[in-house]
Amino acid sequence: MKKVLFVCVENACRSQLAEAISNSFYGYALEASSAGSRPAEKVNPKAISSLLRMGLHIETNQPKNVKTFENNHFDYVVTMGCGDKCPHIPGAKMFDWQIPDPKHMSDDDFDAVRDLIDLKIQSELIPDA
Repeated sequence: MKKVLFVCVENACRSQLAEAISNSFYGYALEASSAGSRPAEKVNPKAISSLLRMGLHIETNQPKNVKTFENNHFDYVVTMGCGDKCPHIPGAKMFDWQIPDPKHMSDDDFDAVRDLIDLKIQSELIPDA
């Protein structure tokens, strides 16, 4: 089981999507957490709705600061647009996914970003997917 930390700026959209998708669909291979370099006050309602359309529930999730995970071990750290605020975690293989921030997108475009994240998880983090 590989441990992965997904990081974006607010931990309100992209990294929340990635954490939920990883733990729900790929929990046999990944144990995922997520965080933000400047966490928002709450998870974006569009992220909650987008995941509900997949049958996933994150209504009780709260954004977390990346500093919360500074002393944890991760096999992978996946950054998604947090720029120079992204963490370096010794020993972790780093991935920098250039994923657009969907927070102001239409539902269809938001879901397209969600699906892109799912595909990247399958192709880059899951062996033999």
